[in-house]
Amino acid sequence: MDLSEPSLERLRLKLRYKVLYHVGHNCADVDDLVQETLSRFIRAAQKDQIRNTDEFGAFINGVCRNVILEYRRRVKREPTLDEDIEIPEVGVRPDADILEMRDAIDSVLAELADRDRAILRELYLDGKEKDEICVEWKMSDAQFRVVLFRAKERFRKVYAGEVKQRD
Repeated sequence: MDLSEPSLERLRLKLRYKVLYHVGHNCADVDDLVQETLSRFIRAAQKDQIRNTDEFGAFINGVCRNVILEYRRRVKREPTLDEDIEIPEVGVRPDADILEMRDAIDSVLAELADRDRAILRELYLDGKEKDEICVEWKMSDAQFRVVLFRAKERFRKVYAGEVKQRD
């Protein structure tokens, strides 16, 4: 198996034609797919993962096919943006909304049990580390996760009721 510069360039051209055939000529990611295929192939060659080095064409063909399939799955999963659709600006919330939200959060926290309120406040509002809180409350990591999960559930339930009352 020859991994010299001219042979890699010939291989790159062959892979480029294969990728162009499978993903289309208008795809902007052709060179990235070829590069990913070559990098996986070279990595496998360096780690001696290619069984029959005399006929590496089948191996690189399979690698290329897998890279193309992964690319297609990713493209299907990620929605494309239509150029005609206007992207809304991420604006700053008005002060009234922020104050209203703070009031709602404060009233919800007041309705929670002391431990739930203290843990949520320390973790999310005061910015304390999880380990600090565990030491302070004499909890193991597993206990903390359970307590935090239940406190967040109670908070969500009370907050949902608070928001419904305001509407």
